[in-house]
Amino acid sequence: MTYALSPVQTRRLIARTLRVALDGGPVSAQLVDRWADADAPDDAWLAVVTWDGVGASLGWALQELDLRHVAPAEVDVIAADAFDEARQQSLQLSSDLIRIGAEFAAAKIPAIALKGSALLAANVAPALGVRWMSDLDILVPEDHVESAIWILESLDYERGFVRDPQGPELFRPYHETFTGPDGRELELHWRLGPARWGRAAAAEGWFARAQPSPVGGMLVPAAADLFWHFLLHDARNHAWSTGSLRAAFDLALAARAPDFDFVDIVQRLHDDPRPEPLMEAIADAAHLSSVLAAHVEPSAEPRYLRLARWRDAWGRRHWRTSRVAEAVAWGASLDRARRHGGWKALIDRALRIVPEAEVGTGLFATLRRTTLTLRHAAFVGALALGHVIAIPSAPSSARRLLPRVTPGRRGTS
Repeated sequence: MTYALSPVQTRRLIARTLRVALDGGPVSAQLVDRWADADAPDDAWLAVVTWDGVGASLGWALQELDLRHVAPAEVDVIAADAFDEARQQSLQLSSDLIRIGAEFAAAKIPAIALKGSALLAANVAPALGVRWMSDLDILVPEDHVESAIWILESLDYERGFVRDPQGPELFRPYHETFTGPDGRELELHWRLGPARWGRAAAAEGWFARAQPSPVGGMLVPAAADLFWHFLLHDARNHAWSTGSLRAAFDLALAARAPDFDFVDIVQRLHDDPRPEPLMEAIADAAHLSSVLAAHVEPSAEPRYLRLARWRDAWGRRHWRTSRVAEAVAWGASLDRARRHGGWKALIDRALRIVPEAEVGTGLFATLRRTTLTLRHAAFVGALALGHVIAIPSAPSSARRLLPRVTPGRRGTS
């Protein structure tokens, strides 16, 4: 007998499946029955897969645990297609990474693969395509940026829009985006993140701690650095994965690195001026990772469940990918501001950054900028209103205690 799943229940089921798959099984009879009895509208499943970014991961997990035959047909089709596409994309991006790494090595340019590119280069993920990747992220020392740009352009990569480097410090660029000859994008970083990350945006020490990878000419971050970067990207950046199952899955993957030690993360949390959102992200990920759950109690209300009804309502609309990404990020940003403060920075970002903004001084450019700004304001306003209606009250903002790990107790991996 099937039963209708709410937005929260669909995400609980997916989170449990990902956890069992990451742990290597076995599959309990209860989980098999849950999938066999699961029922939700097609657009609700699509909203989960799209707005929580776990289509490829779910496709891998259902195949790994031999659950495809019991999962609803629409889920199997959506997830299997996403996994196949992610594997193909990963193969293409791996080829790009090998080609770029060889050129950087020949020019003696140190380069570190970041985020998904690091998972790819370090073989941390349990299978190719387990995590959807749409681009490459590479970090080079700032004094090598021009040489790296020259190499990318010699490989027929075209530079995208560059934000004014003389603009407000908060919004000065920390990477440039390039599009390859086959349409795949690459972000070349010289800092780890925007200025609002504070000293965490600087890359000092990363190259000294980085490790070689099977990809020639490409280093991978130390396990703690990779985990910390995923953590900041989730909890502080205006990013697709913010507060989603995808973000928790990223942290769970990073914690699988053989040399991962949670003691290193604890020290960084103690040194951070606002660790509460970071601890919340780790506690969310502990639902998907036995390594993290050994050190941190899983959160009672993960953000991907707290935002579930809001994302399900908005996610059933047919939007462009860029709009989905922006909406996902704004919803989580609103929730984070209600929980932990930071309204000034959020409002400032809403007023200053219009994604489609155009440069130019003519009358047409001015009118178009005005139109885009008004449309952006209406879009953000609608998201804010929908968020307040779907999530009427913010939980207690009491400070979360850091985990009790001392330097004498090393973490397990």
